[in-house]
Amino acid sequence: MTNSTDLLNILRGLFLILLYINIQILHVSTNEIELRRLLFHKRAYDQNVCPEAGVTKVHTNLILLQIESVNEKAQVVTSNIQLTCAWCDPYMSWNASRFNITELSVGSGYLWTPDVVVVNSADGKYSRNRDNYALILRHDGYVRFMFQDLWKTICKVRSTYFPFDQQHCTIIIRSGSHDTQSIKFIQRRPIQGRSFIRGEWELVHSYTEITDERVSDFGQVDYSLVRFSLILKRNHLYYLIKIILPFTLVSFVTLFTFLLPPQSGEKLTLNVTILLSLVIYLQLLSEYIPKSDDETPILTLFCNANFLLVFLSCIMTVYVLYLYHRPSTSHIACVPTYMKRILLDRLSPFVYCSINKYRKKKSLSKRKTKENRPRRLSSMEKNTYRIFSITPPVVTSNQQAVEILQCLQQIKTYIRKQWLLPLQLHNEYDMENNFLKIDNQQRLHEWQLVALLLDRLFFIVFTIAMPCTALLFVSAHWSIANDFRSNLTTTKLPTIDAKCNLLYKPMIT
Repeated sequence: MTNSTDLLNILRGLFLILLYINIQILHVSTNEIELRRLLFHKRAYDQNVCPEAGVTKVHTNLILLQIESVNEKAQVVTSNIQLTCAWCDPYMSWNASRFNITELSVGSGYLWTPDVVVVNSADGKYSRNRDNYALILRHDGYVRFMFQDLWKTICKVRSTYFPFDQQHCTIIIRSGSHDTQSIKFIQRRPIQGRSFIRGEWELVHSYTEITDERVSDFGQVDYSLVRFSLILKRNHLYYLIKIILPFTLVSFVTLFTFLLPPQSGEKLTLNVTILLSLVIYLQLLSEYIPKSDDETPILTLFCNANFLLVFLSCIMTVYVLYLYHRPSTSHIACVPTYMKRILLDRLSPFVYCSINKYRKKKSLSKRKTKENRPRRLSSMEKNTYRIFSITPPVVTSNQQAVEILQCLQQIKTYIRKQWLLPLQLHNEYDMENNFLKIDNQQRLHEWQLVALLLDRLFFIVFTIAMPCTALLFVSAHWSIANDFRSNLTTTKLPTIDAKCNLLYKPMIT
């Protein structure tokens, strides 16, 4: 019996608890129904009339969620924003202790809402997305309207420092039909805990400015304008890894063409291959570089500068090969004196190309040629002529000796005409050819030395010139930093929210 009675008491207690909960739920639901009937159906309410007598203070705040796209050519920025507006509607207040309800969720068609328009909008259609969001109505008349939308706004997009650029864009809103005598915008306190969604762009800084400006001369009417200024920074890591670094590495391979020996025959082939690869790479880059008519991106200047250096290296390589492989003619021109003084004498120590060995070889070759030079036949002829032309000091009467001398004179003349003169001419011709060949080889060696010096000089010049193209990005960083400091404002507006419980008494008690 005791067990059955205890079980019965437990079931009775559970039944009483469930009954009490149901009664409370029904009581609350009936209170909300009654409250909504008193607020929206039993009384006359016009959604087109401002709720407050005099000036309605609308506290507004904008939250940038994400930058969807930036069109540099059309100068249009598409932003994913969340706009919050708060104001007081004393006609929609009630006694919270009577109905046991502190706030309601109300559709936008039941209450007055500020007709917010975007002044610098680039969208031709009016967005009706805000009509799908509900309003929060509090018992003291406080109304909060929060909606999310995509806004296309006009912004002066500067693509000069792409991809290390920062953009300063503004979103300007105002009331479409109410001037400052009816609506006054006030900056609302920011909502904590909301972060910007990082994509290609990053939100660096934002601030709000509220001014009264005259929109038109009709009626001398001023409107309350709210400027939400956004400073955006492009995430350049993708462009640095995918575009700038590969293009720089391909361009730097050009330096190795100056290190290849000219006799290898691969200098020009490597240079032309690099040039063609850069041409293909520039075609791929055209899809990423913004298209602007009045500004040239700094990335375009960087790519063109490197492409120009590679193009000049092709021309210089052809010139070096032309100097090294002189055309095989009968007479090779000498190296000009100014080139010898500038290149061989002055610049050779600076480019680590010494010519002392060359000068030693040249002096040794000159000595050998002087030592091995054959004697000329004209001297031998003079000696024999002296021998045969000797006349005895005492004139003898021996006629036979005179005839012998005359005969020897005739033999000498015959040998000279028939044998010695052709042999002399032939030997002189061979010697002149040998001297010409030796001289041409020496001159060719000088031209080859000049070509090697120019090759080393071009290597040093291009090693300095190619990293200097990166100074374009350094100057861009300094310019962007200065622009960023100038765009920052030190004006701080008071951030408050609408306070309705201290102003008005409940209309429904």
